[in-house]
Amino acid sequence: MAIADRIAQALGYQGQHFRVFDAADTAACDAALWSWPAALPVRATATFAPTADKRTTAALAIEHLALHAPVPQREIALPAGAPFGTIAVDRDSCTMCLACVGSCPVGAILDTQEKPQLRFVEAKCVQCGLCATTCPEHSITLTPRLNLAPEARAPRVVNEAAIFQCIACGKPMGTAKMVEAMLGRLAGHSMFAAPGALDRLRMCADCRVIDMMKDGGVDVRDR
Repeated sequence: MAIADRIAQALGYQGQHFRVFDAADTAACDAALWSWPAALPVRATATFAPTADKRTTAALAIEHLALHAPVPQREIALPAGAPFGTIAVDRDSCTMCLACVGSCPVGAILDTQEKPQLRFVEAKCVQCGLCATTCPEHSITLTPRLNLAPEARAPRVVNEAAIFQCIACGKPMGTAKMVEAMLGRLAGHSMFAAPGALDRLRMCADCRVIDMMKDGGVDVRDR
């Protein structure tokens, strides 16, 4: 009710649109209902039919209110806990691991098959926070708001990364940031202290095996 009232007031629909009544005393409830001052209504009757999906019905209602609003808005700030909002991705720390894509329960965060790219559909976001909780780099922050612009229903790019290629054969093997993060974490590890050991992490699985066999005196490409 508080969120709905925030939206109505921001759009210029003055008055109290939502109120809880105690129906235990029917006479008092009846008197309270009749004495409740009428709030400013929308000037055009809606023509859409409610759907079984609550969010879809809410979106249709908000779209109708926004279309006929006394004070048109493109964006309305909402309190914490609102089921509408956006995310921001810190491009410097995000490694494009795509953990957020798998954790989003409504499909608001998307990846692409063509290139390392993270996209976001704001109209789908319910601000559950699972993406921010799942992100191992803590690169995602949430901002509750209602975006009434048509662009909110379309995917927009929130991050993208360069492709890292195997240093031996050139095969794509992940994002450059992900490989750099892995190398940074393992640089001081004893298992990678030998000369050339870290370079193998810059290779694809096949080239890594070939390089290890060469170090042992056998080149598997000659077999």
